[in-house]
Amino acid sequence: MSTDVLLPLVVFFALGVPILLLLWRVFVVGGELRRYAQEGRAAVDLARRTDTSLAELSAVIDALRRRRVEPDAGEASLHASAEALRRYAQEAEVIDKRAGQPESSGMHAEIVRAQRAVEMIEHGRVLMLDHLPERISEGETSLKRGYLNLLHAREAIRARAEEIAAAAKEPPRTDPRWGTPGR
Repeated sequence: MSTDVLLPLVVFFALGVPILLLLWRVFVVGGELRRYAQEGRAAVDLARRTDTSLAELSAVIDALRRRRVEPDAGEASLHASAEALRRYAQEAEVIDKRAGQPESSGMHAEIVRAQRAVEMIEHGRVLMLDHLPERISEGETSLKRGYLNLLHAREAIRARAEEIAAAAKEPPRTDPRWGTPGR
């Protein structure tokens, strides 16, 4: 082959290969950043939906706690909330795994905490249906404790979602040797 043909080919490959590697790396990093941002948005969306469900339930429980409604009035709302929390817990488990949150302190753990609060509220509501004074008193106590646990779980869910969203906004740390994400 003559140098008239060989020289342009060498220059073409010498310039083309680094440009292709640079473009590939830009697309990879861009995809990773989009994925992290999507995880943050998913956490905030789940927290918003959970907060809405728990706010509606809190209003019903507050009325029950203050004896503005009868104990059997909140049954449907409690069951609907328990079912919604079960679905939210499944979503939170996936979000926690993607975000690298530990099982004991992630969104999933806080939603499970809210589920236990709903179970305690249901227990208190059932006890209040019995017309014995000592059972009514025990039911009111369970209802109040469950209500407070529900409020604390609601705040914790919101805080965990904000933590995940804030972590998703940070650029991923990379291993300087390889240039790969090391989150």
